[in-house]
Amino acid sequence: MTNPTTVIEVYPDTSEVDDYYLWSIFNFVYLNFCCLGFIALAYSLKVRDKKLLNDLNGAVEDAKTARLFNITSSALAASCIILVFIFLRYPLTDY
Repeated sequence: MTNPTTVIEVYPDTSEVDDYYLWSIFNFVYLNFCCLGFIALAYSLKVRDKKLLNDLNGAVEDAKTARLFNITSSALAASCIILVFIFLRYPLTDY
């Protein structure tokens, strides 16, 4: 006589993976330096899709990539804004 077996499927918790969606939207609308904000937004959407498919490893990798593009876009755009303010304050004719 065999005992009946029960199979329990456990899916990984994808709520812990951050998709950086709002940051990507902000970078895309306001700080889209060399289209890096658009690329970050594309990866953020890929993270959301992979979270729906319970692909935790793929979601984590795409979240890291989205964060990298968001950091790069924010830093480069902020640097350009700071340089513009410096050149407005001290024009090149003063040198």
